[in-house]
Amino acid sequence: MLLGILAIAYFNVLTLSPHQAVYAGESLAIPPPNQFASLLPQVSMQSNTRHSAVAASATQPDETETRESYELSLKAGGLLPLKTVIVEEIEPRQLVAGGHSIGILLQTEGVTIVGHSAVIGQNGAARYPAKEAGLQVGDFVTDINGRAINSNDQIRDLIDTFGINGQDCLINYIRDNQKQQTRVEPLYCQDTQSWRIGLYVRDNTAGVGTLTYYDPQSGDYGALGHMVSNLAHGVKEEEKGLIVRAAIQGVKSGSKGSPGEKLGVFIGSDWKGSIELNGEFGVFGQLEQSISNEYFPYPLPVALPEQVETGPAHIFTVIEGEDIRAFEIEIIKTMPHYKSSGKGMIIKITDPALLAATGGIIQGMSGSPIVQNGRLAGAVTHVFINDPQRGYACFATWMLEEAEAS
Repeated sequence: MLLGILAIAYFNVLTLSPHQAVYAGESLAIPPPNQFASLLPQVSMQSNTRHSAVAASATQPDETETRESYELSLKAGGLLPLKTVIVEEIEPRQLVAGGHSIGILLQTEGVTIVGHSAVIGQNGAARYPAKEAGLQVGDFVTDINGRAINSNDQIRDLIDTFGINGQDCLINYIRDNQKQQTRVEPLYCQDTQSWRIGLYVRDNTAGVGTLTYYDPQSGDYGALGHMVSNLAHGVKEEEKGLIVRAAIQGVKSGSKGSPGEKLGVFIGSDWKGSIELNGEFGVFGQLEQSISNEYFPYPLPVALPEQVETGPAHIFTVIEGEDIRAFEIEIIKTMPHYKSSGKGMIIKITDPALLAATGGIIQGMSGSPIVQNGRLAGAVTHVFINDPQRGYACFATWMLEEAEAS
């Protein structure tokens, strides 16, 4: 057991990025498992060199600022060198915590095939023209006879028009990130009194989520904490679109094996924002109007991943109308080294009111900001399907880094 504990402690050190940031006046934290700290050889941090780096101001190109940085030698027991880390002192980012429900409208081209349906001919026989032509569930249809597809209604109307005119449908689609093509003959369906090829499709343009933060200085926002994942099958990660105000009209509670969801309606007035990036850690863009959170009349500092602790915290989200409410959670585990997985924290809903209303984490709650110790710590991202009281969250700094790198 002791060897395992030692391995965890040294893993924290050896996997530490060689470039770290700390807020001015604070020190770099490399937390071992606290309950076993007395058993571990001490990892000392020796400051070898102090640097003053001069950088141009992002807001005032003619001004410069001096940033202090330190070169730290990390040693086991004060003797065995483990790693050298450059630590830069930075000023905390100040952001308005979100919690607002938003409607997400992405301007995608294409629809996803979600099923096949029978086309009933004059003799009552059932045919499946699209299936017979090789189209499969999960294929992403981009255009028909050179006409770009944006919605279920559009594909229905185009197929009916081509059928009336006696034209086959040359369908371009994407499967496994590969562009493919097939030709389908529309058939007249006696049941629907229209020309069809026998497909059920879903457009990928809308959904309900939660705003995570708003920057009052730049107008930038971040939401969701994860990519809009149903934009698959070759659709670009960066898609232009909009977010708009949304109100929650109802909640479908989650249970083991069955995730719940918020049932919302888009309002679209008062404020909206652009979607400039649909990235790994959320959707990002600019709001046209400033917004506020009544719980926080002032912007909050953003917590660095190392500042987020296991223990109590709060999330802010909407479960009825547009009223943001605070709910208690527990941060069970932090994983600052797991950025590549997008899963920086494991959280548990502990608030009785939220558990009674939703059963735990539900769809539409993604992006709900997590606040701990007066800092914006992160955002809710995913629910555990077999335990809706628990789920994953990402760190707020990960969202900021992705937005600023785009």
